Amino acid sequence: MALQNMPSLVYLLLAIVLGAIVGLENEYRMTKGIKIYFGLRTSIFISMIGYIFALLYTITDNTGAIFGGIAVITVISTALYIEKTSVSHAPGATTYTSIFIMFFSGMLVGLGAYQYAIVLTILIAAISVYKREFISAIRKIKRVELLAAINLLLVAFVILSFLPNAYVGPYALFNPFEFWVIVATVGFVFFIQYIVLKMSRHGVLFSSVIGSLITSTAVAFKLIEIGNRMKKASKTIVYNVMFSSNVTMILVQGLLFTIIITESLSVAYHLIPVMVVSMIPMLLFLYFGKRNFEQKIDKSMSPFPIVQTLEFAVIFFAIFTLSRIVAVFDPQFLVLSVFLSGFANVAGTVFSISFIFMHHDITAAYTAMLIGLSISSGLLIKAALSLLSKDSYIKTRIFTYSMIIGVASLLTSLITYYGI
Repeated sequence: MALQNMPSLVYLLLAIVLGAIVGLENEYRMTKGIKIYFGLRTSIFISMIGYIFALLYTITDNTGAIFGGIAVITVISTALYIEKTSVSHAPGATTYTSIFIMFFSGMLVGLGAYQYAIVLTILIAAISVYKREFISAIRKIKRVELLAAINLLLVAFVILSFLPNAYVGPYALFNPFEFWVIVATVGFVFFIQYIVLKMSRHGVLFSSVIGSLITSTAVAFKLIEIGNRMKKASKTIVYNVMFSSNVTMILVQGLLFTIIITESLSVAYHLIPVMVVSMIPMLLFLYFGKRNFEQKIDKSMSPFPIVQTLEFAVIFFAIFTLSRIVAVFDPQFLVLSVFLSGFANVAGTVFSISFIFMHHDITAAYTAMLIGLSISSGLLIKAALSLLSKDSYIKTRIFTYSMIIGVASLLTSLITYYGI
């Protein structure tokens, strides 16, 4: 192979630097009393060995150089592993594996794929640094949490992979794959809420905001369910349903998603009236209720309540199906279809409307009106969910506030567009 195609000396320096990163991290751990047989010099040498065999392959164009390098590093790493186990009597294979990865990082640099080498090296260093934190976190995991995580993965990836992504039934309204995607999405929202509530001192607020990035309706449903079990959390539930979930829905799902998808500020400009009308009450909630956003919440809840997840997914899917039925029988009822879809998921509705706008099928003003309708229905669905509460304070406050703000947003959207 021509010499001009050989890797630059800069690549050799990079291989040395990558080896030094892992080596320095190991040297630091040795200063803390941890016995490691993979220090600075060894790490640099291993990375350079990988680079040298990649260089030989580049020069000779013979894959034997690659296999020869693997054989050499196998001998070296095995020798180090035997020495380690004989001294420490600990059969862990972390050092053994790290040596191989460091070798392949050096080889990747020699082959020109330095981006992958950098990523691998940083991952090795990070895993080593956070080893104690990982072990500490694992020890804190309860069996019910592990089972919930496994069940959620089964639901989201295993079962979903076997379902047909095709419409069946009358008017082709039912899609098993789409329905199970809703189940998995709702399940992930509930699981995220559980984890954030457990880990953060401000868990109620953070979990509401994070969950609402996907679906504020599911967040409100879960908060109301928590309120049914905790009689002293009424104000916390009300303020988080009305502020935390709704602000994320309005500003992120309604406004930010619209700007990102349409790549235009024209729709956002027409959204200003409904944004003002819906956000002013939210700011009032923040001002008058800032002391009520956090309260100690009972953490004995299930990480993945499968029954509640299925119940809510059925509600979601029923609303989506109803909106499809409207669209099938008369496509002119787009306004009604969008309004119904917003009850289930504002984000999905905004995505659909924005893509229609991108294809120049509707104007910016009409797009803004439809998005405003989906936001208003996202607010009004909280009023319907409040009826599931067993707490009269939660039920009365959420129903009243949601109806007032939702109807005001609905009227604003229609008046702004139609001028009525």
